[in-house]
Amino acid sequence: MSAAAMDTPRITELGKYRIDGVLGAGAMGVVYRAFDPHIERPVALKTVRHELFEHGERESLKARLRNEAQAAGRLTHPNIVGVYEYGETRDTAYIAMELVSGQSLKPMLDAGRPADLAKALDWFAQLLAALGFAHDHGVVHRDIKPANLLVSAQGRLKVADFGVAHVESSTLTLAGAMIGTPSYMSPEQFTGEPVDARSDLFSAAIVLYQMLTGCRPFAGASQAEVMRQVMHETPRLPCAVNPALPPAFDDMLMRALSRRPSARFQTAAALADALRGVRTSVAPANDDDCTILHAPVASSVAPHASGTGSLGSLPSLTMWPADMLASVETRLAAQIGPVARLLVRRAAARIANAPDLSGLVALLAPHVPSEKGRAQFVAAFADGSRAGTTTHGGASLSPDVSRFASLGAEQVQAAALKLAVYLGPIAAIVTKREAARADSLRALHERLAAAISNEHDRARFERDVGL
Repeated sequence: MSAAAMDTPRITELGKYRIDGVLGAGAMGVVYRAFDPHIERPVALKTVRHELFEHGERESLKARLRNEAQAAGRLTHPNIVGVYEYGETRDTAYIAMELVSGQSLKPMLDAGRPADLAKALDWFAQLLAALGFAHDHGVVHRDIKPANLLVSAQGRLKVADFGVAHVESSTLTLAGAMIGTPSYMSPEQFTGEPVDARSDLFSAAIVLYQMLTGCRPFAGASQAEVMRQVMHETPRLPCAVNPALPPAFDDMLMRALSRRPSARFQTAAALADALRGVRTSVAPANDDDCTILHAPVASSVAPHASGTGSLGSLPSLTMWPADMLASVETRLAAQIGPVARLLVRRAAARIANAPDLSGLVALLAPHVPSEKGRAQFVAAFADGSRAGTTTHGGASLSPDVSRFASLGAEQVQAAALKLAVYLGPIAAIVTKREAARADSLRALHERLAAAISNEHDRARFERDVGL
């Protein structure tokens, strides 16, 4: 819970509603968990408390709240958060909404890793269904982003927060106003031009790109840089960012992210049709590349050497020393996660007739998104070491092991590297935490195995460490 929520004055009721707790707080006000005694159902109350704002700002925010009620109130759809009522008391304006048991997509995507492909496509299809319904009823959301996309415990996606939506015949929208969240805004939103349904579809495509690749297509350090990228740069192809992604998604997403609205999909239905076409084209293939976003990780170095397994269609890698490929995969996984295995095999196959460690590292380095991480990956093999354990490049994955003398610094470091194949860069944090609680190397390995949620990956890790 945010500090703002902690400082919120405690109230027990609002209008007819009983207040049961605080769900969150932000610039506009507080969202409460409440109960409607008349029809006996839990609700969420989004509020604007009058005394928190100057008069002019208060009236603007109240207008925004009424706009949300007006926009969402006309939209009854299973993928849109329901709005039940708008009301005002002496010191508070509020809307009563459907209480969704679940979480937004934001914390899932903030982790920086691709989502499960099947889930991502299902969520996106549900988002398009919601947007298509809203657009057909004259409502353009204008702020589609992960924080406004809620996923229930049953896996249903619901679009929330129509506070800046444009409603046909509404007088709230100000001509020339820049409305939205920069990283998810369309070019026409940045320039203050009129927006329509195609702007929502551009923002939705950004969300899909992030789900499929683990990063946003436009991600500058400032709003000005994001705006420059949106207005002037073409994002990297999704499959270049995440090579485990079926290439069929490239054309669809690049069209959806066109700078000119006329070049994009013109309706949610058209984009949904394109999505179905892509899903159909990749579904029949009996290839792991077409069914996963996280490439499977080998349980030992043997598959690297033999070229067997689910990636066996690649050229044989028998000329590559198995320990060399395993070492490169481990170091790369420390930066980008499990997809490292697929990238290493593909890069090694390109130069299979002339195995060279420096050449392999050069091919792989561009896949590390951060400049610092890329430098660390390259430096780990700067001396030609197959192990990649030089002190130059281990900083990003080396937990502070000074407190774990009973285990040994090298043991903890090695455990972190092995865990990184399955968890990516967060492995260093997990290993540091669990090493402080473990009294033996086996205990540490057991604790780390428990941190791997995927049962198949957990079994592979256990075999890797000899459990």
